[in-house]
Amino acid sequence: MMTGERELGAKLDRALGRLDAIIATQTEQSEKFDHLSERVAKVEQGVCDTRDVVAAWTAAKTSMRFIKWVVGLAGAVVGLFFALKGGLGR
Repeated sequence: MMTGERELGAKLDRALGRLDAIIATQTEQSEKFDHLSERVAKVEQGVCDTRDVVAAWTAAKTSMRFIKWVVGLAGAVVGLFFALKGGLGR
């Protein structure tokens, strides 16, 4: 009967060794996952920053288009004014 108990003890020791290896692997994977989560958070922040830059750039482009339109209109009005004052209207 002692041999059966020793075999059982040996099997339990091997099983515990495998369990320890599984726990070590799980811990390692958990640490990698935590590191990956941190990197994803940094990427998300970068994406948000990029969206802010794109929004600012779009606003600046729209403002410049409006200014170009206003300057063109003002130039046309000034040109028409001087044309009328200079003799085109006579």
